[in-house]
Amino acid sequence: MENTSKSRLDPIDLRDAGQFSELQRQRVLCGWDFDSETLKKWEKKQEARLKNLFWIITTRTTTDPDKQDNKPIRAGHISLDDAGTSFNPPEVQSLPRVEEKCVLSVSTFFILPEHRSSGLGRWVMQRIEELAVQEPYGSPSCRFIALNALSKKHVYDEGWEWKGIWERMGKAPPSFSIQEWYEMLGYVSWKEEPLYEEKALNGDVIHLWEAFMRKEISK
Repeated sequence: MENTSKSRLDPIDLRDAGQFSELQRQRVLCGWDFDSETLKKWEKKQEARLKNLFWIITTRTTTDPDKQDNKPIRAGHISLDDAGTSFNPPEVQSLPRVEEKCVLSVSTFFILPEHRSSGLGRWVMQRIEELAVQEPYGSPSCRFIALNALSKKHVYDEGWEWKGIWERMGKAPPSFSIQEWYEMLGYVSWKEEPLYEEKALNGDVIHLWEAFMRKEISK
């Protein structure tokens, strides 16, 4: 299991070749945004202070004292971005923006499979919400965090365009709804739209619906 008491978020330096390579490896496992051109764009956004990328650093412990290993592990990564420059600006159009950085977004969040189901993801989101109201990554004026999540209709609703998409793509369905997971953390869905496209095994285009979610973190 993960020892979240010793977990932390460390800034990612994409100018470092080793960190660039490891992030790209994790993005390949994630399945999108893994090409070098995209990561170079992220590096430019980092330099402009529009994107903050963090390593999710943790340790793995066991009940066997002979197998204890407390070396830091890069268990995943997450970003806290200026919402106006994230991959999907429409998600924040209805939110009040009276000051710079009053709305931030989580547009990149990935944990390696072997480090999931341990409470680490919940800890990461809690830490991100703390950073959102702190300089230099966030701002005391931040009021909302916005994000997108795959609609739970693709997990629960019958029909070829909902649960049926997984068989059509030749993929196993998700074991849980990420939208519901964020709901348990206090995020609220305010609209849903078809946002991404995938290919079915027969070549048809499949539209993936995303829930646009937000959470008020300060008043």
